[in-house]
Amino acid sequence: MSVLSSTSKNNISNNIIGLAPMEGVTCLASRLWFSQTSYPDFAMTPFLRVTRDYPWKRVASTYAAEIFDLKKCFNYDLIPQLMGTSPEDLERIATPLLSNTSFVDINCGCPSPKVVGSHAGSGLLEKSEVFSNFVNGLESRLGEKKFSIKMRSGFTSDEEFPELLKIVAHAKISQLTLHARTRKDRYTGKARWNLIHAASQECSFPIVGSGDITDFKSFQKLSQQAPNLNKFIIGRGALRNPWIFKELREKTSVTISNQVLITSLATFAILQELVVRDSQKLFNLIERGDFLSSCDTNEERWENLYHKLSNALFGDYIPTAKLNVERASFARVKMIWNSLRSSLPEKFMEPTLLRSACFSDFAHSFMGLCEKKEILLPLEYKEQFDWIYSGAKNHEHENQQRHN
Repeated sequence: MSVLSSTSKNNISNNIIGLAPMEGVTCLASRLWFSQTSYPDFAMTPFLRVTRDYPWKRVASTYAAEIFDLKKCFNYDLIPQLMGTSPEDLERIATPLLSNTSFVDINCGCPSPKVVGSHAGSGLLEKSEVFSNFVNGLESRLGEKKFSIKMRSGFTSDEEFPELLKIVAHAKISQLTLHARTRKDRYTGKARWNLIHAASQECSFPIVGSGDITDFKSFQKLSQQAPNLNKFIIGRGALRNPWIFKELREKTSVTISNQVLITSLATFAILQELVVRDSQKLFNLIERGDFLSSCDTNEERWENLYHKLSNALFGDYIPTAKLNVERASFARVKMIWNSLRSSLPEKFMEPTLLRSACFSDFAHSFMGLCEKKEILLPLEYKEQFDWIYSGAKNHEHENQQRHN
């Protein structure tokens, strides 16, 4: 049975945990990389913004490659996510996707000012009648259970949630993913899992819980607040610890070697580069079955995968210490590193690595921070760095510094 259709109740061994959709992050290359670090049960594409004029006929081959010709070549399921304000426009793009997947997800939660300014994402929640008409329009055009919704608990206040939940509960959708923060909250404060629990009691379809899962301890605490759930997604927590899905399965923190870490980041860089420069070479490796199993924390597996990708991109093996990729690909490595470093020993918060001009410089600086005796590096969630990734101002951190 596909993990996307399971409805078993919350039990540690039965939980279905996926990689959340993140704008500018969860592209094909990144999804493949997460499938190698600790493989989520499913992943979601970043939202594809649909308007009257875009995309017109077809989506890019790399947008949702996992549901088309390469469908059986991955160790995770994929949920394509769309964003728009017109059910008619969304139908145009959803229809070809639905010939290859059971449902598409509709983004009603993105808090970006640009998105909200065009009345998409969480902007759809501002007026309940607009949201109701939108959901009804989707149901009329796409059909029952052909779409799911990802939303927030309100636009400015949780007081809006009961009315929004009532609208969704009466819809015939496949599932509801609830990030229990308002649009006004963005990523600050704490997600209100009591609202997620309320949704699970009100709705007849599966609820997917989202917000603040950063390690096994937080997962235990939050999932107990919504005991009816067995489906969850992780976004920022996976960026800070890409091996979090392994931690949740094994119920213990993960340690990795410094060589695994640098090789995995080099692999991430080449994946980004291949998608842009020659996606067909990457598709050939995928079709061959090279991504069906995970590298996990195994140094030999990571080295073998890196070797294959290096040969595909450069025609030869390039050691990680000499790897150089285009600026855009390296920028994505630094994006991942900016979050990941917060789970490593505190010395890795050293800003020098983020200032590296190329991957080879980054690798040299990273290995320079690793002492010879440091064979294994612990990956542990550290609350004191939350402010960096929430977008909140660092008032509390500054106050702590003054008192220390």
